[in-house]
Amino acid sequence: MIVMTKGTFKRDVSRVKSLYLLTALQDKINQIETASTPEHITGLKLLRGYATHYRIHVRTQVESFRIGAVIRGKTIRLVRFLPRNKIYKKFP
Repeated sequence: MIVMTKGTFKRDVSRVKSLYLLTALQDKINQIETASTPEHITGLKLLRGYATHYRIHVRTQVESFRIGAVIRGKTIRLVRFLPRNKIYKKFP
């Protein structure tokens, strides 16, 4: 799939201090890039009430974060990267 990032996603990632979480995020982005369809992405779930907005679960042993994403065709746009308790207030 084609991965595009928005400025808010880059800003959210720059605020993360945990190297374990950044490694898990990089692994997840690599998985998204190699996936041929959205069904091959683990932790992907459609948000209720939206046709193209999804959340992708990224977890370490200590932290649980979500990627807010918009999928249209073969393109996935990464919009936000926030903790589980904040993502639904800021995305979509």
